[in-house]
Amino acid sequence: MSTGMTIHTAATSVTDAAPLVAFFLVVSATLLLCLMFGADSEGVDDLYVAGRSGRPWRNALAMTGDTITISLLLSCTGLVSVAGYDGTALAMGSIGAYVVLQVLARPLRNTGRFTLGDTLAARFGDRSVRTAAAVVCLVVCVPLSVVQLTAAGGATAAMLGLSGTAPAQLCTVFIGGMMVCAAALTGMRGNTMLQVVKTFTVFVCMGLLVILLLRSTGWSPVRLLSDSIDGNADPAGYFAPGQLYGTDLAGRLNLLSVQVTVVLGSAVVPHMIMRVKTAEHGGAARRSVVLATGMVSVFALMAVTLGLGAAARSGAQPQGQFDLQSSTAMLSLVQDLVAGPAGDLLTALVVSTVFLISLTVVAALALSAAAALVHDIYVSGLRRGRVLPAAEVKAMRWATPVVGTLAVLLSVLAQNWRIQFLAQFAVSVSASAVLPSLVYALFWRKCTKAGLLWTMYAGLACCVVLQTFGPTVSGRPGALFPSADFAWFPLATTGLVTVPVAFAAGWIASVRTARSRRPNDAARYAAVAARSLLDRPEEARVP
Repeated sequence: MSTGMTIHTAATSVTDAAPLVAFFLVVSATLLLCLMFGADSEGVDDLYVAGRSGRPWRNALAMTGDTITISLLLSCTGLVSVAGYDGTALAMGSIGAYVVLQVLARPLRNTGRFTLGDTLAARFGDRSVRTAAAVVCLVVCVPLSVVQLTAAGGATAAMLGLSGTAPAQLCTVFIGGMMVCAAALTGMRGNTMLQVVKTFTVFVCMGLLVILLLRSTGWSPVRLLSDSIDGNADPAGYFAPGQLYGTDLAGRLNLLSVQVTVVLGSAVVPHMIMRVKTAEHGGAARRSVVLATGMVSVFALMAVTLGLGAAARSGAQPQGQFDLQSSTAMLSLVQDLVAGPAGDLLTALVVSTVFLISLTVVAALALSAAAALVHDIYVSGLRRGRVLPAAEVKAMRWATPVVGTLAVLLSVLAQNWRIQFLAQFAVSVSASAVLPSLVYALFWRKCTKAGLLWTMYAGLACCVVLQTFGPTVSGRPGALFPSADFAWFPLATTGLVTVPVAFAAGWIASVRTARSRRPNDAARYAAVAARSLLDRPEEARVP
């Protein structure tokens, strides 16, 4: 009798420790991959664009991995569980981003070498353009990294059964340290392989959860929809617009602004631009995006399904109370679907998936930010290109840990703050500064250098001002400063206003400075336009 109880207790202890064991196994495997691919990442091309060796399927898997962030996973499931219609509409925004990227993929791959600054400098070879591109890149990458690390630390601690601020901060530091190692050691080639592994892991994990969820409903999607309606705080309005932002004009504009911002901004975040440039040639880049569109669509469908399951089985938070950093919809669903040892093993798989998601995405963001500092500001700006490739690689090895450490420190300090609005701000800057500048540089012959600079800085400044005086910073319970109220801008996401402002600023500045065009501007545009149409690798080499 006592022997049986001892065996049972030991088995229970082993299964309870399964999430922690799986977590450290994944950490060990990740370190091994970093060391394996680190030795092959000594060249500049390897470091920035994986030697331009990305085949369409592999690149598509890596692109999908770049898109699947911890905030996207938590927000998709959490928002759908809280606000069925609005959450589903926002989850579909990641698919719309790939429609935009399909238009830009070929010219992005064929114009410029590595970074956003390279792409814009191909049209206007000026240090001020590179500096502006680097500033915008840093403003996008650092806030996104902080949000990802903070959310990942909290989610990992919760899934390991730990509560409180200190465990979340420790998980954030641990994940951040691993991210620094991954980014500094492997470069883009190693990050590509990590993204491929992560994409497979995410699809296996989410696919298993969807199967278990549908099995619990008798394989009836109709029953799942019915149960999700019954489990919501407002069953009558669950599949009606307005649960997230309200049904008045301001609420509808808020939802539209979020959708516009996500679609336009997610397509051209800096690490996605570098990912496109890893393709073998322009045609391969576009095929990669087409394949990734299908993969992201499957991810969005699974995320919506799990969000419905979370609403059906675990209930939902009241309207307007969704908080990314404390969202437990995914964890609650995992614990509710399977109990006992099998549930512990499933939790272990989810913990490993969350770790891989946060590690790979933040490593890509750190690599993009470091590339902007080293390649655009130091090598091409301060040194005017007079830097040996080995010296540039060495500078990147130092810059990446610096950027990563900064992101980790900010994440630890912000652990208890409501900073999810920083993700909205970063994507708004991408939509308002990066996208218009790319459109003008790649497709508008009459754009001038002043027009391009006005596009980026006007879009950035407008985002900073409107976000600061918007409802996400003050004026409501879920804001950064809930007790203060200096908000006068009604929209939580600024893209609906800032994107047109950026386009207008660039157009006005280009028209007013038309006489300042240099003699070689027309030739540069003709070269960019010709390269953007090329498909074959031997034709699309970038000087």
